[in-house]
Amino acid sequence: MILPLILILIGFGLVLAEVFFPSLGVLSILAGISIIASVILAFQESNPFGIAILTVAVAGVPVTVFLAFRVFPRTPVGRRMVNPGFNWKAEERAAVQHRAAQFVGRSGVAESPLRPAGIADFAGERLDVVTRGEHVDPGTRVRAVRFVANRLIVEAEPETETQT
Repeated sequence: MILPLILILIGFGLVLAEVFFPSLGVLSILAGISIIASVILAFQESNPFGIAILTVAVAGVPVTVFLAFRVFPRTPVGRRMVNPGFNWKAEERAAVQHRAAQFVGRSGVAESPLRPAGIADFAGERLDVVTRGEHVDPGTRVRAVRFVANRLIVEAEPETETQT
């Protein structure tokens, strides 16, 4: 009766070890074997004990993995291994947003192919822009339509015919 409990704890320990020490699945396979053996041995003891161990295994593995991924980045080792990402200060983010948002409604020229993202020149300032899905060739006049989610959305200006 004690062996299934030991095996399921070993299985959970191996699941945690896989999160902390990536082994290309070797520890996961060993964890799976340990947990399955635990369930089989528990059912050989009695059906209620088997159902209890099976329930713990089915609910415990996802919870263990979830907690490991939530806790690991906060540990000293995790902080050294996990890239925290770039964290802009609010005033820096507002400055970038304001700089691009001021061009809404203005015309510029596509400097690179916009497929759908690229670079356009607005009054001598090169900005990353995005179209609504259409492709725009370099040199085409574009107009900034909206600024949404830190993206300046542009569309090609209709070509005006010159009459002689």
